[in-house]
Amino acid sequence: MATEQLSVSLESDDRLWIDEAVRSGQIANVSVFISALIRDYRERVRIENLLAERLASGEFVEPDAGFWDREKEALQKQISK
Repeated sequence: MATEQLSVSLESDDRLWIDEAVRSGQIANVSVFISALIRDYRERVRIENLLAERLASGEFVEPDAGFWDREKEALQKQISK
């Protein structure tokens, strides 16, 4: 996959935090960290969109004891597609 350079401006506290995380080995480098943030954000948006579609379907379901377990399982199946 081709990569492109991106320049960003950060608050000094944020930059110090990232630099310390790299120095301590918590993250490999700034590029890896930013890429992970972007992947996490994209996944969150995808999940939010799936949830919004489900809500917009208008389907009414009376929650019972296993409701959230079934919802979680169904969502995980959709995510893994």
